[in-house]
Amino acid sequence: MSRLYPKSFLRLILIGFGLVALPLVFALGNAAYNVQHIAEQSERAVREAAVATRASREMLEALTGMERALRQHLVVRDRVLMEDYRRLHGEFVRAAREYARLSLDENERSRLIDVLAREKRMLSALDEGAAVTADEFVAIAERARIVLVASGRLIDSEIERLRTTALEARNMLVWQLLAAIPVALGIAVWFRSVISSQLQQFDRAIRAIGRAEYSDGVTVAGPQDLAYLGRRLDWLRRRLAELEEQKNRFLRHVSHDLKTPLTAIREGAQLLSEGVPGPLNDQQKTIIEILNQNSRRLQQLIEELINYQQAGFAVSSIDPQPVALDVVCTQVLRTHRLVAAARAIRFERSLHPVLVEGDADKLRVVVDNLITNAIKFSPREGVVHVSLGKSDGHALLDVTDDGPGVAAEEAEHIFEPFFRGTRARRGTVKGSGLGLAIAKEYALAHRGKIEVVKEGRGGHFRVTLPMHWEKRD
Repeated sequence: MSRLYPKSFLRLILIGFGLVALPLVFALGNAAYNVQHIAEQSERAVREAAVATRASREMLEALTGMERALRQHLVVRDRVLMEDYRRLHGEFVRAAREYARLSLDENERSRLIDVLAREKRMLSALDEGAAVTADEFVAIAERARIVLVASGRLIDSEIERLRTTALEARNMLVWQLLAAIPVALGIAVWFRSVISSQLQQFDRAIRAIGRAEYSDGVTVAGPQDLAYLGRRLDWLRRRLAELEEQKNRFLRHVSHDLKTPLTAIREGAQLLSEGVPGPLNDQQKTIIEILNQNSRRLQQLIEELINYQQAGFAVSSIDPQPVALDVVCTQVLRTHRLVAAARAIRFERSLHPVLVEGDADKLRVVVDNLITNAIKFSPREGVVHVSLGKSDGHALLDVTDDGPGVAAEEAEHIFEPFFRGTRARRGTVKGSGLGLAIAKEYALAHRGKIEVVKEGRGGHFRVTLPMHWEKRD
């Protein structure tokens, strides 16, 4: 198929313009041809009308002079008058022959030939001295005048034929125009789809790269310059995949290298807090408590880094099994009961039995991160609403809190790694910014999605998961 495309995208566009203009150019060319044909026919009609008028006038003048010369000759028998008759006879024959070259019908042409034959026989009779009367010539002249009267009908017929031709040309042009416009529009729509299909290849490739989907190669079919851009995009995909792998490898190494000394610090702080080296005063106990709290926080951050790194490979590691999502939500809420009670936060739940296919551990992480986020941003004595239902073959999990919510301009970035909204930074809430990013990765790994619902005053997150696992190539 690539051989069917021109070498450049510009040439493809020019070909498209040419194809769109082709029906219109054809109609214009046909219109020019018809106009030229009508002009030639008009010129011929005018020329024949002029010839017919001139020949008719000459023939009538010659007949009048011949009749006068014949009558005088029959009376005085003068040779000079006979010469005048012969001279006028020549003019009559010449004009008749010119008249005969016009577009006469068969009857008129036969009558003209008969008049010439009769007049020639009369001339022969005069030369031989035979008896000829003026009445015989008058009969011949009358027949000639009948033929000449047809010249008017000839002109009228030419005008009528010209008018008919013009009407036919006009009707043909109208029909051609009516046909050319939809044909041109159809070609334009078809060519638009061709151009759109070329651009959609780049759009799909850029969107896939933007979603960090580096597994599928980028192949662009089309002109050589577009195919070259496709190869450059594929190079960018491979380069980003390499950088992503390097980042994940770095996170794994850093996480592992940090956990070893952190474990030693926590164990040492634990021994000090238990008084193994000796009794501690109040100030020393306070310092040990600070060490314990920050070491636990640092360990939590490291574990979240590891979880996020593993989330990128969640799709390939999922072994779909039936999971009672309502049971998972109940278990997660039970684990957060004490933390919520410490701040007088209540849980309001509406959990309908929903069975989905997926990985129970990863789905538990999704629910846990959403509940943790809701508790973190809820004010004291706030309420966290958790509802679970199903619609159109999908499970719908909604988690809502009474906190400040997500700013409208940050809704698209809230699921990015290490992103913490401005409302979080203004308060006392601290976090790594990885919880929602991990939840998104696991939701995508289950062919689902997680989104911010822009309604109400607090934060509202919704997870949509298909209830049945869909295999993909």
